[in-house]
Amino acid sequence: MLKRTSLIVIVLAGLLAVAVGTAIGTDASGVTAETARGPLVDRPLGANIKFDDGSRIRLDSKGPIEVVTQRIVAIPGATFGWHSHSGPTVVTIFSGTMSFYHAEHCTTEINYEPGDSFSNLPSEIHLARNEGTVDLVVYATYYQPVGAPIRINQDSPGPECPQ
Repeated sequence: MLKRTSLIVIVLAGLLAVAVGTAIGTDASGVTAETARGPLVDRPLGANIKFDDGSRIRLDSKGPIEVVTQRIVAIPGATFGWHSHSGPTVVTIFSGTMSFYHAEHCTTEINYEPGDSFSNLPSEIHLARNEGTVDLVVYATYYQPVGAPIRINQDSPGPECPQ
């Protein structure tokens, strides 16, 4: 009986830790998004293309995936909060400047300007901010399992990191 009670207490403590960790994750503020999402219905992504300039792209999906595209607007002073994504993400800056931080080097700022594109993998925890004086507008495309969350709140990696 004691082993069973101990197991129940351990399981409940683990569930509480997960709930608290989720509750104290950092939220976005000053950010709005228009979202289009849907499963890839015609065929899996499957391309391996070499371009004339020597660059190359390879896309290869298996099983059901969902493609999500967002137009995101962040007002001056906005933060996207610390987060990650369920699948690989490609972002293009349309207007404004994005200040971007990776969790492992959270005090190193990377600035992305209009016309810049960058990508993130699901394992990368990051934060973006609009530290400028005009609205930041970005387009993001996510490739993920069907029904997965687009954004996963994460805790701040440390007190010295921006919020």
